[in-house]
Amino acid sequence: MVEAMCLHVSDESPTVRSLCLRGLVQIPDPHMVHYTSQVLGVIVALLEDPDESVQLTSVECLQMVLKSSSKDAVEPVLLNLSVRLRNLQISMNSNMRANAFSAYGILSNYGVGTQHEAFLEQVHATLPRLILHVHDDDLTVRQACRNAFRQLASLLEVDSLCALVNTHCFNSDCRSDYEDFLRGLAKQLSQNFATRASTYLSSVIQAFDAPWPVIQANAIYLSSCMLSLLDDQRSLVSYFPEVFGMLIGKLGQSQDVVVRTTCSFALGFLLKASNPLTWSCLQLDRVESSRRTQD
Repeated sequence: MVEAMCLHVSDESPTVRSLCLRGLVQIPDPHMVHYTSQVLGVIVALLEDPDESVQLTSVECLQMVLKSSSKDAVEPVLLNLSVRLRNLQISMNSNMRANAFSAYGILSNYGVGTQHEAFLEQVHATLPRLILHVHDDDLTVRQACRNAFRQLASLLEVDSLCALVNTHCFNSDCRSDYEDFLRGLAKQLSQNFATRASTYLSSVIQAFDAPWPVIQANAIYLSSCMLSLLDDQRSLVSYFPEVFGMLIGKLGQSQDVVVRTTCSFALGFLLKASNPLTWSCLQLDRVESSRRTQD
């Protein structure tokens, strides 16, 4: 039966492909141990299926399989799964995004073996996007990202990041609290991963053109925090003119209030940070914060 379903996961019908995969993950646990590697191989392939419904089925089934899979079975496909899930995290389908982030969090439980260092590189590449979607328009995506961030913070073994996930600002749906979280996170990243600051910032800047205005605003705010709060700004000095130019362009062209409001705030914050002789402090001004978009 397993062999028959595996043969039909390449059927021309998306419905047949999805149903075969759903059938495979229903194998009883005592028997699944013999087929886990085979089922994971099917999932890896179908995560790149041209039909979105099959991709979504694959992500959902992956989460089911990972909950009972051994590390030995997952390790050979760990990096392939990581790359494919990252590709699905920018889907316009909010259900797809939520499941892709959720599956990534579960996958991190397997990033402790011989692939640990390679998987950590994948985690660092995913982290900026995950942070930005912690305040996604969709509440399900937000919760999936929070759960995934908790799991990744544990894998990164940074106590201050683990402490951050227990704060009110991380778990709140208010935008002002989320911005407080970004400010605190930017400090933690600058202290614990200063050598990765340039890579993080480059990824965040790419999100200035995200298809969701709120993600654009999140990227604008996080980039301004990173540029302003890094202890040694020399590594990021080349980004100042680029970000200034993009913010001015967004301020004049964006049709979305949340983007224009965040641009205005970020420009003021960066002007302070880039002129330390005039401004003695890089802390956010709470008076200015009152001008931010409504929660």
